[in-house]
Amino acid sequence: MTSYKNTKHNAVETQVNNHRQKSYRRSLSRKDSSCCSDTKFEQPSEQNSKATEEEDFIIPDIMSILSPRKRNVFDLLEQFKKEDDASSSKNLVVRVDFNVPMNAQGEITDESRIRGALPTLQAIVNQGCNAILLSHMGRPKLVQKGEDTDGKQRKQLSLRPVAAKLSELMGGRKVIFGEDCQGLKAKAAVDQLPSSGGGGIVLLENVRFYKGEEKNEADFAKGILESIGNVDGYVNDAFGTCHRAHASVYGIPKLLDPQVCGVGCLVASEIAFLDFGAIPEGERVSAIIGGSKVSTKLPVIKGLLNQVDTLVLGGGLAFTFLKAQGVPIGNSLVEESMIETAKELLEEAQAKGKTLFIPLDAVCVQDFPKDSAAAMAMDIQTFDLVPSQGIQDGWMGLDVGPKTVEALTKVLTGSSKLVFNGPMGVFEIPPFDVGTKGLVDLLARLTKDEGCVTVVGGGDSVAALEAFGRMKDVSYVSTGGGATLELLAGDVLPGVEAIGTIE
Repeated sequence: MTSYKNTKHNAVETQVNNHRQKSYRRSLSRKDSSCCSDTKFEQPSEQNSKATEEEDFIIPDIMSILSPRKRNVFDLLEQFKKEDDASSSKNLVVRVDFNVPMNAQGEITDESRIRGALPTLQAIVNQGCNAILLSHMGRPKLVQKGEDTDGKQRKQLSLRPVAAKLSELMGGRKVIFGEDCQGLKAKAAVDQLPSSGGGGIVLLENVRFYKGEEKNEADFAKGILESIGNVDGYVNDAFGTCHRAHASVYGIPKLLDPQVCGVGCLVASEIAFLDFGAIPEGERVSAIIGGSKVSTKLPVIKGLLNQVDTLVLGGGLAFTFLKAQGVPIGNSLVEESMIETAKELLEEAQAKGKTLFIPLDAVCVQDFPKDSAAAMAMDIQTFDLVPSQGIQDGWMGLDVGPKTVEALTKVLTGSSKLVFNGPMGVFEIPPFDVGTKGLVDLLARLTKDEGCVTVVGGGDSVAALEAFGRMKDVSYVSTGGGATLELLAGDVLPGVEAIGTIE
């Protein structure tokens, strides 16, 4: 059994002291640096444990650069090794996000969230510690209200299938399933963990079967801890729920000693890549925000204006800004109630010396097509987006035009870090995918040729990467939805705030 070694940490720390900016960019842009690697973990052996240490567990590299930083799982494991009672197994409560999609047959259709937790879990069990996993699944309102009389919802939203899949992804390692997250059934499952030697894993049942989870009830959090019994530490590796002040995310770590609470590999990666506060002086940061509505992305736009040098707006929300500038937009999507807000944001960007880029042209049709075949049969025109011209009445913009794609190359080249959240158009329906594809291809080039740290977050943005075969050509793909947006907006995430900081 091997444990995490700190040799790489020390080497990178030396690099940081000598070449802070260069180290920052290189470390965050390494293709093998994602802590949510797609590696399929096998049973621990001396050979593959060494490979795991060298290739997958890079959080100390990143987090040594970002200082101050949150305490992480490796800090806890190092701390455990120094304790006198190292012969006994340590029990770590790990909040994961196993809220995975399943079909009608109860089969998991996307296992990426489970894979995202593997590096943290592998680190824990490789050091001979036990992992007690907590997660939610869906919105079991009937179960919470006691109205699930036939038990159908409880069965549909049970984590039992996840336990089997986790075992498979960890090379057949046994994963004990607890039929409840507190009480006697939870205790019975935890009692099966090895008291010496460690390496055991328990997945307790859906924490949202209880109202106390979402209400962050102290008694519910205490009930979980009391059922587990001996709790030596807590790790939050559920980035997708970090923006929720729920009992298993916020309440439990607040009940424990801060010295034994940390973030996992996935959460640490998200913080490292999405946190703009740690950008070294002289770095140029850009962001691309798309989507349909200004109101949905307003907090992100406001937050980014305080943090980035260049902000690119695209998709449907750009038309509200264009109308605020007096550009005719025809029948394009617009939020009339947000026009004054758009004017204020344009003025704010100018006052702060920021570059706020809005599309220069748009690819338009007269009716929204139901599919690609219908689109190809339509009359398609490109209009310049200037006050004297703009989009003619009766036409709607569904993609940015070639002038915009060309201009984006000039606007974004030279960026040290670039965040992409939201497509440029209706990329799901060709030929209105050209603008988004051009942008995604540009991100890939900037990543490869210029060492730009490219971060992609948001469901539609990730879908665009997948559609154009570029998932492996950017630095990092964020796993969060609402958590990603709130972090980009500069908000404090309750699940992260609950973890102590190391200066």
